[in-house]
Amino acid sequence: MLTGTRQKAVLVLGFLLLAMVIACGDTPEPTPVGFSTPAPTSNIEAIVAGRVQATVQVISTMDHSITTTTPSSTPAVSFQPSESTVRSTRIVVSDRSLWAGHPASNAVIGLSLPDGERVWQTMIGCEPTTLTHSYSRLFVTCFDTGELVILDVGSGEVLKRKWVGHGAFGVIESAGRLYISLAHEQSILVLDADTLEGITRAPTAHQPRGLALKENQLYVVHLIDASVSVFDSATLSVRGSISIGLQAGLAESVTLDPNKARAYVPHQRQHITNMARSFDNTIFPTVSVLDTERLRPIRREALALDSIDTPVGMPIAVVLSEDGTLLYVANAASDDISVIDLTQGIGVGHIPVGHHPRDLALSPDGDRLYTSNMVSDNVSVIDTDTLSVVNTFALAEDSRSTIIQQGERIFLTSRPDEIARDNWMACASCHFDGGSDGQIWLGTEGGARNTPILRGIVGTLPLHWSGDRPNVQSFQETLTRLMGGTGLSQSELDALAAYLNSLRPFTSSMREPDGSLPKAAIEGAVVFQRAGCTVCHALPGFTDRQMHDVGTGGPFHDHPSGRGQKVVETMGISFDTPSLRELWLTAPYLHDGRAATLRELLSTFNPTDRHGRTSDLSEDELTALEAFLLGLPLAEQERAELFAE
Repeated sequence: MLTGTRQKAVLVLGFLLLAMVIACGDTPEPTPVGFSTPAPTSNIEAIVAGRVQATVQVISTMDHSITTTTPSSTPAVSFQPSESTVRSTRIVVSDRSLWAGHPASNAVIGLSLPDGERVWQTMIGCEPTTLTHSYSRLFVTCFDTGELVILDVGSGEVLKRKWVGHGAFGVIESAGRLYISLAHEQSILVLDADTLEGITRAPTAHQPRGLALKENQLYVVHLIDASVSVFDSATLSVRGSISIGLQAGLAESVTLDPNKARAYVPHQRQHITNMARSFDNTIFPTVSVLDTERLRPIRREALALDSIDTPVGMPIAVVLSEDGTLLYVANAASDDISVIDLTQGIGVGHIPVGHHPRDLALSPDGDRLYTSNMVSDNVSVIDTDTLSVVNTFALAEDSRSTIIQQGERIFLTSRPDEIARDNWMACASCHFDGGSDGQIWLGTEGGARNTPILRGIVGTLPLHWSGDRPNVQSFQETLTRLMGGTGLSQSELDALAAYLNSLRPFTSSMREPDGSLPKAAIEGAVVFQRAGCTVCHALPGFTDRQMHDVGTGGPFHDHPSGRGQKVVETMGISFDTPSLRELWLTAPYLHDGRAATLRELLSTFNPTDRHGRTSDLSEDELTALEAFLLGLPLAEQERAELFAE
């Protein structure tokens, strides 16, 4: 019988020998699937291009090419089922080390345990998201640039980096394979962990985030509806999916019980049909429990955290104790950990930690629980016997201005009474990470409202679809009414505005791999102007900041029988011109989300050309116009070239 260490060594040697045989034999090259990219060019969105180019100047190991086989082809690396249950995480802990990313400083940090001394800190030039550890290497995804960065765990040296796809989020390693979720491409990618060559990929539902692996099954959770897709981890063939339902949303992690057919998904339940909203009946913190054999939620085991614990905000990640009896839940908005006894379904602990705990990890012996606190820039160390914080480890310093850091804290938290009553909700509860929860809220002021994104709002005032908020500071009313808070000071409101104005939209995943606009999108820019779209969607921000009646203000029926009629508008039928930022990510469209696609917006809901002259456009012209709109936002150079600015 081989020991665990010798067995792993034999497996690694076997993989290397197999790779040599393949390389020396007559095996044909894997079939390309159009997934490669050179270095970013000048017309990629400035913030992303600047970061990547700066990194390339320092590190010469950047690799932008990936070739993958199709799911039906023979894998390049022999497959072995996972020997342990793993999930993608923002913090990794071993017996003697802790590694965590610090997005605010674009750094990854290695600490020694148990003292928490910093061993190394590496600036990687992009925002680290999740990490996985394999022998001497640490694999890190960057959500903003779509890169995979490989570090030496001992020194923090960057060994290699590769662009893997738009919105790279979850990453886990098992038996020589890397599984990566690409949130903005609606897909899962599998790479050889040694060569970083592509093995296979598969499509997923909208915005895949967290990953979990158990034996030969891969679980993928999706942000907007908290659904979980299940794949065969060898071939990525679909085994099924689990819909939580009950208006579930905002989930970015899934945790598997190694001993039972159970999965745990922390998320919000969003009461979007509520017509009399108040702070405590709009969203609900929940951990759903899933049966992984029958692929269905177990309603009777669902954990309502507002009842089990003191009210908490935005449950975002969970881990199980080694014996599977305790569940630790990180609540990002209320800055605390809920501890639940699963045998009785009751809360047995509530632990305040640092600001915005986005993930957590148990030590191998289960004696310590560590939380990655994204806003306070540190790690809370919890004794699992006493359920108390016994230490705090610093991660890195946030180099942004103090006012932006303060505004971020205000935006992400539900803890102080000024923000919300009973820690119930935060601004980020609907505008997750400055984006959208993807919901249509029926009981809002004015009528049904499609949650807008906040990235890129600078220069686009007024705010809200009805233009009833002249600036960010005017959202004091939202804090005191909907959220039940006592309200912020003027300086705090100014800090909130400074933070939101600092957010920038993501680069479109509908662009070419090098970041340039597709040919159809360039042709669509001509159609955009000819159809009169620039009259209201004026450059440079693609908005004239005015109110317009484009014929979408009346109620409509989404079923021939008349069922599903939307709420009548009470604040008028004119709407503030949106700036078209991130259209590629923010379907459905229009103020009440009635248009599922841009084609519906341009045709079905614009029959009389009140929303641009689109009725006489050919199919090819409509396709080109869609391609242009889905390629936004534009870089300054692109605006100058396409619109002769």
